[in-house]
Amino acid sequence: MAGGTVDASALLVAAMGLAALGGVGLAALLWRHGDGEPGTRPLAVFILLVGGWAVGLLVPDRFGIAMMALAPMGGAAFVHFATRLAERDDVPVRWIYAAGTAATLAALFGGSGQFVSWPGTGTLFRYEGIGLVAAAVTTVLAGLGHAILVSAWRKGDGLRRRQVTLVLTSSGLGLASVTGLAFPLLGLDAYPWPLLLLPLYLAVLAYAVLRYRLMAVNRWAVRAVCWGLLIALAAFLSAVTAGFAANWTGAPFVWTAAALLVGMGIGGPVRRLADRLVHPGGEVSAADLARWRQSLAEAADDDDLMPTARRLLNERLKLPDDADPPGFDRAPPGARRIAGVMADLVAQAALDLDRRHAFAERQRLAELGALAATVAHDLRNPMNIIAMATADAEPETRGEVRAQLARMDALVRDLLDYAKPWRVDPAEVDLAVAVAELDAAAASGIPAGLLLRADPGRLRQLLVNLLDNAKAAGGRVLVTAERGDTELVLDICDDGPGIPDDIRPFLFRPFVSRSPGGTGVGLAIVAKVMAAHGGSVSLIERPGWSTCFRLRFPQ
Repeated sequence: MAGGTVDASALLVAAMGLAALGGVGLAALLWRHGDGEPGTRPLAVFILLVGGWAVGLLVPDRFGIAMMALAPMGGAAFVHFATRLAERDDVPVRWIYAAGTAATLAALFGGSGQFVSWPGTGTLFRYEGIGLVAAAVTTVLAGLGHAILVSAWRKGDGLRRRQVTLVLTSSGLGLASVTGLAFPLLGLDAYPWPLLLLPLYLAVLAYAVLRYRLMAVNRWAVRAVCWGLLIALAAFLSAVTAGFAANWTGAPFVWTAAALLVGMGIGGPVRRLADRLVHPGGEVSAADLARWRQSLAEAADDDDLMPTARRLLNERLKLPDDADPPGFDRAPPGARRIAGVMADLVAQAALDLDRRHAFAERQRLAELGALAATVAHDLRNPMNIIAMATADAEPETRGEVRAQLARMDALVRDLLDYAKPWRVDPAEVDLAVAVAELDAAAASGIPAGLLLRADPGRLRQLLVNLLDNAKAAGGRVLVTAERGDTELVLDICDDGPGIPDDIRPFLFRPFVSRSPGGTGVGLAIVAKVMAAHGGSVSLIERPGWSTCFRLRFPQ
């Protein structure tokens, strides 16, 4: 009988120790990783207090009595957690904490109760006097928190309702566990077995809150379920084997070896079973991966990649092709896992697409460079002959020929410049001064002393192209610049006739021009200059202006 009592007492000590350690660990997990989920911070405080309460049961002295007096503060933290999870702003949380604090202080200074001898555990805490009032306040606060959660469950739907359902399920374990402390009050002379549920309550409660939000918790849960199943199976086999081999000299070795061998043999299936329990419907086969990779690899560009991924995801989730997949934050764990795998594949496909485009661009530039060199060689000699042949022509004719030859020469120079490889050599440039050298009036929209780190020669080339285009369009020209936290934004606008809709998608490609007399390479060079600086150029809409180019320089 004594041996049985020691075993039972050790079991309670182990359970409370696990609850205390788990409380600290889970509170740290919630505090560190649960920022995006409502109520995780007050829940972390609640779980930490429950862990302290479990420590109090293990220390039958003044410290333990003080720990048991903290119960009302735990009740207040639970109500706070419930209000955040249910998104209730009408509950006076400050007054809730005031009531919990008052009850805790009264129990601390007036005495929360005492430890009494108890069968099976050695000692057990019994609330007495003011401690009963504190216990009553804790019960009322717990009831209020559960009422808030039940109301949220009735009003919620989808993921929110499933999440609250898990929280209420875990709360059932919590309520069942604390009934063990009612045994001394009710005179039930029995082992307080409900207290053994306390560690499970904390684990289920934390998992219920984070399951749908934090995939790391789901991975932890898979491992926990897997090990739990293996340990339970090993314990069962150990008990069976020990029963059959009780009289064998090597019985302990036999049943331990059998349990280990069986556990090693079925570890894979158990791992897959645990995975399905935590991520229902989230299995992705090798055939799925191969088919998805093939389909994503066939996407021609970024505009085709995302619709392809959406179609594959809807097909896997059994949704209509034109349906919007559920938001990642609101999807159940299985769908989130599938979406996570798809996101990884899309990122890899996008990287491969960028590499293919970069390779194709290098090839195109090499071909364009060879073409430009041939054009320069084959055109400049005839151009010189034409210039000499018209030397005795009428002045008007001679001027027109020279203008057209200059245009042809500019096109050749631009082609050679665009096609050849070149690098930028950044330096600090006063943007207002750089613009004023080209157009003093346009520089008025730039703050004095605004410095930009850029290649001075390439920046001038870029500004010449854009300002010349803006002035050629006629009307007013606007240049503005401002520095943000991570970039400097430069806008160059005009109120000319605007850019035709049919060339807008191709505006920054070579040989696309909005000006009848343009070479069609200027804006392509602008885009290349910005790319070399790690920035970008885009056509934007700005009220009062027909055409506006926005340049973003990273800083």
